Amino acid sequence: MNRSIRNAISTVQLVALLSGFFLLVLGQVAARPILTWMGTPPDVLDEAVTYLRIYFLGMPFIMAFNFGAAILRSMGDTRRPLYILVMAGVVNTLLNLLFVIGFGMGVAGVAVATGIANAVSATLIIRLLRKEKEPFRLHFDKMKIHGVELSRMLRIGVPAGVQGMIFSISNVVVQSSINSYGADAIAGSSAALNFEYYCYFIIQGFNGAAISFIAQNYGAGRMDRVHRVFWICMGSSLAFCAAFNWLFAWQDDFFLGFFSDVPMVHHFGAIRMHIVLACQFIASSYEIAGSSLRGMGKSLTPAVLTVFGTCLLRIVWVYGVSPVWRGYDVLMMVYPVSWVVTGLLVLTAYWLFIRKKRLALN
Repeated sequence: MNRSIRNAISTVQLVALLSGFFLLVLGQVAARPILTWMGTPPDVLDEAVTYLRIYFLGMPFIMAFNFGAAILRSMGDTRRPLYILVMAGVVNTLLNLLFVIGFGMGVAGVAVATGIANAVSATLIIRLLRKEKEPFRLHFDKMKIHGVELSRMLRIGVPAGVQGMIFSISNVVVQSSINSYGADAIAGSSAALNFEYYCYFIIQGFNGAAISFIAQNYGAGRMDRVHRVFWICMGSSLAFCAAFNWLFAWQDDFFLGFFSDVPMVHHFGAIRMHIVLACQFIASSYEIAGSSLRGMGKSLTPAVLTVFGTCLLRIVWVYGVSPVWRGYDVLMMVYPVSWVVTGLLVLTAYWLFIRKKRLALN
């Protein structure tokens, strides 16, 4: 068992670094073609390319943190990854203020601040793993990809990865439609999106807890605890995410002021915050339910349902609904509508799976 754990950690971290460097190179090459395909206005295209290219330089750090945090959460340690995320968030915010307001670096300053924050989080998580007790300690000199462990990871990870890829494509389609409203809409949407990221960290934290604790209890055959963990994670994610969603939306003018003082930027940002951000807590429904299913080894089901309920529905909305009922606010409604539909689908799948397991046990 100890050898299998050591092999898994070695495989995970090496795969993280390799995939991070692959994405780094891909980002440098594909940034401009992707943004051009998305219909980014010419007056902001160069700055957008600069931001993406600098951001992708930090992909090895992002991958190292994500995989390292997953290792700690698999041990039941959800606190330290959260502390590191909070610390990195504070660093990101302070550096944004320094580089953008203090040094006047603009978009490049935001990207550099994000990259440094990602480097800090990756360094801290790797330092923790280097000091962990065996067999969870990370050894640089023993990093190697082991076929058996890689196969197990791919069996669970590939469906989630494909889901994420299609999810990103659907967001590109939505962003392309946002771009058609002009530079102010892009700036306002991007500013509001920052607060969606902050709140999503809350959902992400309870996702990690759900996967870790449900996997442990499911492996031990304790279905009563599985359901209890599900409810604790679901309730906590909904409550905490909603609290911050509504705080940011309530004080939208104050928070958007950190990014711009242009009235039209505030106008578009406020619309997104009042429609999208204010409803973001609904995403907890499919995120926590999906993580719970993955903790029980069911990775394909939530991936397929999320692709249908979130990704395909958004594409249909952009090309089917938005051209009929024009308006930036109508476009923004695609997010809460897709969250509700996906939530119902994945929650239903969770309940059916739990019911099946209970009947089998009885």
